[in-house]
Amino acid sequence: MGRAMNKIIDGLSIAAGMAFVALALITTVEVLGRKFFNFSLQGVDEMGGYVYAIGSAIGFVAAYTANIHIRVDLIVSRLPVSARAVLNLASHVLLACFIVFLTWRATAQFLDSWHLGALAPTPLRTPLVFPQGIWLAMLVLFCVVLIARLGVAVKLFTQPGGAEAAARLLDIAPATEELETELASLRQRRSDGVDR
Repeated sequence: MGRAMNKIIDGLSIAAGMAFVALALITTVEVLGRKFFNFSLQGVDEMGGYVYAIGSAIGFVAAYTANIHIRVDLIVSRLPVSARAVLNLASHVLLACFIVFLTWRATAQFLDSWHLGALAPTPLRTPLVFPQGIWLAMLVLFCVVLIARLGVAVKLFTQPGGAEAAARLLDIAPATEELETELASLRQRRSDGVDR
């Protein structure tokens, strides 16, 4: 994955995180306003739906590029490298089929909303092409990232002795590697004088 793409995904992840924090604050104001002051901001639940949908799509990409997506590897991690590579390749092909199907259906929904000029049936009357377009863009990004990695893995797998490299590319990070990363991060924060 290129450095520019990683920066884009990091930026999107930060934006999604900020959107979730803003949603939490607005929801708090909404709840307190209804409980104590008899007023409502109107549309918080609608905006929450958009934030969750778009934030989830960004989370798909961020978890996948960081190789920290959840996969049960109780058996797979104990298999020989070639078997692990084949199973990982098969799982990625299935994931690619699913995300391509999801993106295809999201595209159809976006185009329907575009042609109909669809508005949300809520007090905000949001043109649905905006949240659906952003969601679709994140799904397309996930497709591109997934298919690019899958293409590299297939190329590696077809080369002599490339099964190990393909397995490394598609494997999730082992727990020991995650622990080492967290410990290194902790040591770095302490050396910088920021003990969080």
